[in-house]
Amino acid sequence: MRLTAKLLTLLAVVFFSACGHVGPPAPAAPPAPPVAALQPSPHKLVGRVLAVDIARGFAMIDLTTAPPAAALAGSAELIARTDDLRETARLRASRYLRGRTLGTTIISGQPAPGDEVVFFAP
Repeated sequence: MRLTAKLLTLLAVVFFSACGHVGPPAPAAPPAPPVAALQPSPHKLVGRVLAVDIARGFAMIDLTTAPPAAALAGSAELIARTDDLRETARLRASRYLRGRTLGTTIISGQPAPGDEVVFFAP
């Protein structure tokens, strides 16, 4: 039993001392290329579609607490899109603005209630 313990200890010492000297150290990895800084989106959130009247060609938008002022100006073009950023319609802001509700004219597409409405900031 004592002989086995001594041999195992000797074997462990030889094994671990040999592992450290197997070969030269690996060369350092080349530095990663610099990552471009994230840019803010040019689309500014205006609100969400509240109601749609396809027959008359208008949609009502529930505005956020701080919508861009340029988006509320008459004839500003807005984009309605789903939560996965798929465009559903193009809208044009009208002069109808009551509280946090904005009336829009549907230019193209078919917005659905709940769609996000954004404004392309210049």
